[in-house]
Amino acid sequence: MTTLAKLLDPGGAKAIVADSLLVKQQLLIINRSRKRAPNLSVIDRFLLGFCSLFLRRHHIRRSAIILRPLTLLRFHKALKQRKYRLLYTSRKKSKPGPKGPSQELILVIVEMKQRNPGYGCPKIAEQISTLFGIDINKDVVQRILANYYYPAPDTDGGPSWLTFIGHVKDSLWSVDLFRCESILLKTHWVLVVMDQFTRRIIGFGVHAGDVD
Repeated sequence: MTTLAKLLDPGGAKAIVADSLLVKQQLLIINRSRKRAPNLSVIDRFLLGFCSLFLRRHHIRRSAIILRPLTLLRFHKALKQRKYRLLYTSRKKSKPGPKGPSQELILVIVEMKQRNPGYGCPKIAEQISTLFGIDINKDVVQRILANYYYPAPDTDGGPSWLTFIGHVKDSLWSVDLFRCESILLKTHWVLVVMDQFTRRIIGFGVHAGDVD
């Protein structure tokens, strides 16, 4: 343990080597044929941060030639954070909370509903449990169908109401029943039949008093 502590602790011979490497790497960077300040590559950042691991803060400030001491300290801090993240972070990242139904199960539920439109959520959950041995709640089935199931349009049931009304609009009558009060506040019920196309009154009826 003592040997390990000495190896991990900054200072000593390895600090001299690190100081030399740090200065040498900075000289290599500054000697690159560029007309402006050189961009630091990933290797540059790694080497500068790695060498900073073995130096104390006052040595880092002294060894900084082309880089500000704050930059080297940031490299050093980033490398330490990366190190401890690799050591103590779980390799497998999973989202918190319960795991939802698999994609295969979703496809089976949607296909079962498409083949059997009359099946409700409890029936589908029962069939899934019987056929595949998977216990699934009817509320889960309901959420899956709400998100993934789109009923096919009914093409065998004849025209829609909008199409039907459009075809018979020239001979379509409307019926209206309403109540009105006379000047003596006596209630009258009126039934009116009107042609929708010509707006002609076909007939009407009036009833005084309550309607049974």
